[in-house]
Amino acid sequence: MTQQTIDFDRNAAIGGDEYDKMTPSVFPGYEVIHQMALACLQAKLPDETNVLVAGAGTGMELVKFGQGNSKWQLLGVDPSEKMLAIAKNKLQHHGLSEQIKLFKGYINDLPEISIYDAATSILVMYYIPDDGSKLAFLQSIVQRMKPSSTFILIDFFGEKGTDDFQQMISLMKEFWKEMGIPEAKKAELLEIMNKSLYPVSETRVLELLQQAGFSKVTQFYRGLLIGGWMAMKNDF
Repeated sequence: MTQQTIDFDRNAAIGGDEYDKMTPSVFPGYEVIHQMALACLQAKLPDETNVLVAGAGTGMELVKFGQGNSKWQLLGVDPSEKMLAIAKNKLQHHGLSEQIKLFKGYINDLPEISIYDAATSILVMYYIPDDGSKLAFLQSIVQRMKPSSTFILIDFFGEKGTDDFQQMISLMKEFWKEMGIPEAKKAELLEIMNKSLYPVSETRVLELLQQAGFSKVTQFYRGLLIGGWMAMKNDF
């Protein structure tokens, strides 16, 4: 399995404080997907459980999950020191520092003896090339989950170069216009999307999940090029 060394601070379309300000305008349904992810977890998990959040970023889902159930214990993992500093401040502000812990690094850096009842990856995997690294990322997560546990994947997806992808990009551009994103920022986002992001088709997403050791995959969300899937780790 390859070790991920993606520089998320460098590759992120928007980073740090600007990330929190701009992201809801960049990704269709940004706040909704976190609420839906929480609903999926609440439907599957007991009151007392532990959840692994891969790619915690600035802590949006950590706060959402922590406030959703005060008995859940969460670990947010991210290689970006800048992002985790913002997440730490959020947790302190909301009084969640005891319930939610942060870990700087990659999932591979966690001891395999750390086993979780559920895991999430929200808007992370599209930064990772599909050269074996996406699969390795998912495998590193599944290795730290209990059998039959729940995984939530939300990601930017689509096959570059296809008519469907280009149509969705056109709709994204109109969405950005309606959200008031300046032309210069739109151009920056499109350049990063073309050069530094690695979305794959839904068919490939499902294939990767199956290869990593997940089954019973259900899509619970689609907003233009953002998709959400719930899966279960195989029990063997």
